[in-house]
Amino acid sequence: AHKSMRSKDYDVGPFIGLVVTIVCGTRFFSVQLREYYWNSYTIADSVYGSVFYLLTGFHGMHVVVGTIWLMVSLVRLWRGEFSSQRHFGFEACIWYWHFVDVVWVALWCLVYVWFGGWLYMWWFKMWDGDVY
Repeated sequence: AHKSMRSKDYDVGPFIGLVVTIVCGTRFFSVQLREYYWNSYTIADSVYGSVFYLLTGFHGMHVVVGTIWLMVSLVRLWRGEFSSQRHFGFEACIWYWHFVDVVWVALWCLVYVWFGGWLYMWWFKMWDGDVY
């Protein structure tokens, strides 16, 4: 969407890019809600539950804010308020989404790989159950 905007294509490229990103953000949040519903633990069960819901909840909140910001940018694009030189609101939204993406990669590694037990189970199997 940003590349299309910079190349003065206001007809198709930015609209498709924004709509696809809005759909992805909405889908991500719906999968997160589904995961919350089906989890076998709650925020009150353990330290892992508290940390899991705190970190992923804050990230989900930022996804919702970013998706709303994308919807506002789509409406502004539809109304013709952006040009190839004047689109700072849209560009700031892109920066925000890149930040949210990088945070998600770090959270996924921390919450799902490290705390989620993948590394522990690998370590446990490597030492045949004798971790001490």
